[in-house]
Amino acid sequence: MEVLFLGVGEACDSHHGNTSALITTRNCKILLDCGFSVPHRFFARCEDPDCLEYVWISHFHGDHFFGLPLLLLRFWEMGRNRPLQFVGRQELREKTMSALELAYPGFAEKLSFPLLFHTIQAQDSLQLEHLKFQGIRTDHSQPNSGLLLDDGNHRLYYSGDGRPTPGVIELAHGCDLALHEAFTWEDSIPNHGSVTGCLQLMEKAEIKQLALVHIERKTRKNRQQDFEKLLKQHPDVLLPTEGETVCLE
Repeated sequence: MEVLFLGVGEACDSHHGNTSALITTRNCKILLDCGFSVPHRFFARCEDPDCLEYVWISHFHGDHFFGLPLLLLRFWEMGRNRPLQFVGRQELREKTMSALELAYPGFAEKLSFPLLFHTIQAQDSLQLEHLKFQGIRTDHSQPNSGLLLDDGNHRLYYSGDGRPTPGVIELAHGCDLALHEAFTWEDSIPNHGSVTGCLQLMEKAEIKQLALVHIERKTRKNRQQDFEKLLKQHPDVLLPTEGETVCLE
């Protein structure tokens, strides 16, 4: 399994892009969230119109969702024919089609490829080919589903946004890599994860590697020395940058 970080920042971070990752496993590609800045980052690295198979959407805040109309437009321009499959919450079809209509009225009728929607709610699981998608509720201001992605060889947890719930500890236990929102250094903002909270999750869930993402831009800047110290003390904690790749062997 290969993880390419397309962005690691929060909604307003102009330097690090909206948090998103492109997962490659057995020649299958899965996009985790698609915020404002994600399509440009994605297409800078993928010129094949049929390269992407699945899109996971954790929740419907703009920095995780509003890039979908541009993603679909560009695939259409490139001549995509292969169905594009979406996985996420029950409202996913309605939200996607509403966003597409708002961005490009009438464009949905022109699409040259089918859109397929698979919905899972908290604590549900879904098997699609060799991939198992399992959702879990997190503590966020809007309903958000964390995701455990299992390809049969590796298990990856992606938080979307929000603090981990007890269910997250159970679901992510022993996973090979967790990509988790760490908005602030400590739990100072309700419904958002933190660096200290992520470290506690890593310990309780015995997570092998932890990537801190979606860091509030002022926290990233003002706590730079603290981050450097943290990475030295915890070699299994990552502070990825846009374009960085992690391979799970």
